[in-house]
Amino acid sequence: MKRSLTFLVFLFCTVITKAQDEIDTVFQEAIGFLINTQTDTTIEGVQYAGEWPVYMELTEPYFFIGRRQKARDSNCFNVSAIHNFLSEIYLRDPTLDSLMPVLARSMKEINTYSTETEFNFWKALPPLKDHRFFPKKGELPLVRRPTNFKVKPRLVQKMSNIANDADDTNQANQARFYFNEIFEENLPLASAKLFEEWTDQKRQNRNWFNYLFHTKKNSGAYLTWLAPEYKYGIWNPVYAYLSVLGIFLPTSSSYPKAYVPWIPWGANDVDPVVNANILNYLAISGQYYPTPANENSIRMIERMTEREMWSTGGVYYPNAYHLTYSIAKAFKNGVKELKPASLNALKQLNETQLDNGSFKSRYWVNHGDTIQSTAYALHALLDLKEAGLPVESQKIDKAVSFLLSVKQNCQEGVFWKGGVYFTGGTALRNILYWHSDAYTTALVAHSFQRYSSLKKIETSPVYLEK
Repeated sequence: MKRSLTFLVFLFCTVITKAQDEIDTVFQEAIGFLINTQTDTTIEGVQYAGEWPVYMELTEPYFFIGRRQKARDSNCFNVSAIHNFLSEIYLRDPTLDSLMPVLARSMKEINTYSTETEFNFWKALPPLKDHRFFPKKGELPLVRRPTNFKVKPRLVQKMSNIANDADDTNQANQARFYFNEIFEENLPLASAKLFEEWTDQKRQNRNWFNYLFHTKKNSGAYLTWLAPEYKYGIWNPVYAYLSVLGIFLPTSSSYPKAYVPWIPWGANDVDPVVNANILNYLAISGQYYPTPANENSIRMIERMTEREMWSTGGVYYPNAYHLTYSIAKAFKNGVKELKPASLNALKQLNETQLDNGSFKSRYWVNHGDTIQSTAYALHALLDLKEAGLPVESQKIDKAVSFLLSVKQNCQEGVFWKGGVYFTGGTALRNILYWHSDAYTTALVAHSFQRYSSLKKIETSPVYLEK
């Protein structure tokens, strides 16, 4: 009997080892793809060394912008996110020294989006045309705008000149934190105070998306934009709505002014994904404490999960698993007060996984994208399990199996088709998308590395004896 049991354990371990070998091989090929697809040359106004390809796509004609189009875009969010995935991969396994020059190049590019410790989504570039109706002689001021996505109307070009935001700021500062740790540098980091200066309290304005869908007035949570918004005195939803409709008029609160950083529609907003990302950055950088702003942010996020606003909660994040992913990440990294929200996220994951192991977002988000949704869900399951919540290993195994079945091979390595990870928000939330094969591949690679480590622990003799 004892010999039979020993043989079964041996057979089980052999099967698991072969599966681990496949995961490890795919992981290495995915890393190869990210190394090989990093841009190595700068073409000013087109592409920049250190970034990865990302595409901005308008899927339906829109009155302000024009016809459908898709173009490569350079933005801080994409390069920072991939840098952070690769940094965490390297910190888990410092033998991956081929990542060192990749991280150095991407950090150099990330810094081009900065204003000291604040960051913008877009790079400061010469405007496509003078934003003023009555042009003046001389060199034009730089503006924030897409690199290759063409926006012809002067109004839309002024709308593209957006203010610095809290999400790019926390992502890029997280990249700086990792860079300092890996390269023993001392790049300046954003303080908690920077984010606390922009919170949802005693405001004289409200974003229409927040008003219609979810956020209570004066929630005290973190705001998205790091700039002053229009002040109404006494805010009225009807007048605000009319101002949005009259955006063409200089008297409108939504009207963008030439060469002045614009907050979309003239009103700041509260986004639970942005809030979770800020909490995550504060925890990673050792700045997380139970302050009023943090407590209000956690309370707002928890309320979103209780109301199951997985698809509609994120102003800029339409995927039904992005909020889940962001909550789980912050919880695992030390924001323990997010446990109630994390339990709600685990409930969502348990109830929505399909029979083939995948997860599926709403149909109008990239036609019900399963790859991006499953990548976010898998990462969240691993985070929640690592944080000590009762995550079933079978659910993780099934998600990994699905992602293995949809991987694609190319000359540069193994990759996953990029899904929607960011949108234009509010009115453009369901038609203006950003997607990147490199972003999705880095997300999956990070999960596969952690999954392999988890399986090695679960198949160790000590674990099996338990």
